[in-house]
Parts: sequence; structure tokens; C-alpha cells
Amino acid sequence: MKKYKLPKGFLANGIHCGSKKKRKDLSLIYSEKPCKIAAIFTRNAVKAAPVTLAQEQLKRNGKVSAVVINSGNANCMTGKRGLEDAKKMTQVMADILDLDQDEVLVSSTGIIGEALDLGPIKKGMKEIVKGLSPYGTIDAADGIMTTDKFRKIAARKFTLGGKEISIVGIAKGAGMIKPNMATMLCYILTDANISAAALKKVLNKSAEQSFNAVSVDGDMSTNDTVMLLANGRAGNKIIGEKGKGIEKFSKNLNSIAHELAKMIVLDGEGAEKFIEVHVKKAKTAGDAKKVSEAIASSLLVKCAVLGGDPNWGRIASSAGASGVKFDPEKMEISLDGVTFFKNGKTVKRVNRKSSSVFKGKEVKIEVVLNTGKMEAKFFSCDISKKYITLNSYYTT
Repeated sequence: MKKYKLPKGFLANGIHCGSKKKRKDLSLIYSEKPCKIAAIFTRNAVKAAPVTLAQEQLKRNGKVSAVVINSGNANCMTGKRGLEDAKKMTQVMADILDLDQDEVLVSSTGIIGEALDLGPIKKGMKEIVKGLSPYGTIDAADGIMTTDKFRKIAARKFTLGGKEISIVGIAKGAGMIKPNMATMLCYILTDANISAAALKKVLNKSAEQSFNAVSVDGDMSTNDTVMLLANGRAGNKIIGEKGKGIEKFSKNLNSIAHELAKMIVLDGEGAEKFIEVHVKKAKTAGDAKKVSEAIASSLLVKCAVLGGDPNWGRIASSAGASGVKFDPEKMEISLDGVTFFKNGKTVKRVNRKSSSVFKGKEVKIEVVLNTGKMEAKFFSCDISKKYITLNSYYTT
């Protein structure tokens, strides 16, 4: 099994504390030096207690040393008790690690509407610190999973001014993935020395092009969180908002974010095929994204991909329903490299039985609007009978 060493100064662990029957259900990320942090949270009006608490904490304090994550229970729609339980988790971990309470953030994921059982979590927090390790990435990634079929980890290293910089990210997500901010739980750690303003800038830009460009089932979670923590232990000259430093850091961060986002879609509940929608030559970047999202989120398109049916009419219909203005006669549609519509007429007739389109595990849909020069990509997956089965008895 491949080992993933965390950036300098970071330690992590993941254990089974008893919140779930078998799988690991508690993770801890710890930095020996307080971190600067940039974070993005769900835009859902129904926010889980840990999200509300973290937002309050970050307004008071811009430094974080630890993040504790429990899986199996979302601690959402749990009222005042839920908020108090989240606060208790931060206090317990702060006492164990000898930190200020605001230096500890909490995340939760799992079933909505059930109160936390703090007993096993408190006991687990005392145990988890004993196994903290610079190689604890895999354990931490396992501890945040719910319906995920596989762990999601991505890592990059690069040099800047003669100093080696490391970035490592872990994420969870398979269902309830909607393109409106974070779409899942994700923690990205770096030892780069970077300003708080630059950290926020690169995260927002990266999330917009990756975590904000995926759709599995069109449902937005209540606990969505992305955190980017930087402890500066690499010792490089500080990265500001402009220059080669931020360009290089941003390039590597974007690579990690895209890799994690793709993993989430590939792990879509019941998914069998990965879909990439690429919209080109749109008037604006916003137009390109709207059209690509409309196509990627269409249940009819998803079903066509599942069945291996090159029904390009559904792609045209979804593009038209996006609200973006364009001339349908000038649109071009290609599926898996095969052009079906161009110059206002059908180029290739649909023949489901003989076509090789949509037969592979990864499929590509390309739409050229011919209204400008902008483009956007959106990632999605098919919808299968297994998805319905999995989500029809999630709480039972």
C-alpha cells in the first residue's frame, strides 16, 4: 500500500471509536505549528452544527491547529444540543492537545436529524492522539468516509526558491453532491509559507473550477466543507497574491482539487460511468459553466450514458434549458469524439446498437456554442438502479 507523508509539521490519524459498527469513524488532523486557514462551507440554508460553529470560530480566530472529524452522524437539525455537542468536541480535543478551544475545528458527516452520542467520540478522541503520525494520511482518509467505496487522497510536491513545498489533500463524497460550493468534506494541507489573503484567493479559484464543477445526484449536503491549512514549515519566502510563487502554488493546488473532484464523481453512489462535459466557444465563462452544468446534471442525459445510447438530442435540449442564449443552428455536438450535429444539420444518425459511443467507463460530451471564446468543464456520472437501491433505505 502506498504511503502518503504529510507536509512538514502535520500529523494525522483515523480510528474506529464506535459511532459506526465496523468502519473507521473518527479522524484527526493536527499541526505542530498553528496554521493559516482558508475555508468554504455549504450554501445550504440548513447548515449542520459543526459548520455554524466553525464559521463563528473563524470570525474570531484566523489560526487553526487541529481538525477533528466524526463520520456516521451529521449533527444536523439537532438544535441547541447539536451546537453544544460540537462545542464539547472542540473543548475536549483542545484540552487533550493543550490548545485554545478556537484552534480546534470540528466536522461531521452522516445521518441528519439524530443527536450525537458523545460517549464513544470522547473516548475515541483520547485514543486517536496516541497514533498521530506524519504517515497517518490513509487512516485519516478512511475515518471520514460514509458511503464511499474508496478513500480519496492526492499529493503534490514542488520547489520554490530552493525550498520543497508539499500539498496533501483528503476528501470524502459519493452522494448528495451538488455544484454549489464545496460539495463534500475536503481537507488540504500544505507546509507552504503563504499569506492569508493569497490562501483565500487560490482556494476560491480552485474550488470554482473543481469542487464547484461536479454533480452526482443534484442534492446539496448540509455539511459541505473545504479547508486549506498552511503552517509555513517549508520555510520559503512568503507567497503573496501576485507573482510566480502564487502561480506555481495555484497550479499544484488546482491539480489536487481536480483529482479529488474526479474521484468523488467516480465514486458516485451506484455510478458505473464517469462523464466529462466540455463546453467551448461560449460568450462568457459563466455561460459555458451554466450549459455544462445543465447537461451534466440532466437525468435524461445520465440515463442515456448508462444505457450506452448516443442520444445527442437530450444534450441539445439540456443546453437549451440552461437559460443561456445561443443559436441552436450554430451549435456543434460531439460524443466520445464522434460529431453528431454541425452546421445546422445532423452529421451522424443515432444507431445505438452499432455505436461505440458511451460504451466505456469514461465518456466525453463536447458542445461548441460558437458565440465567443470561453469554455468550461463539468464532471458528472450516470444514474443507475443501484443508486436508487442505496438511497431508498439509507437510514434503515
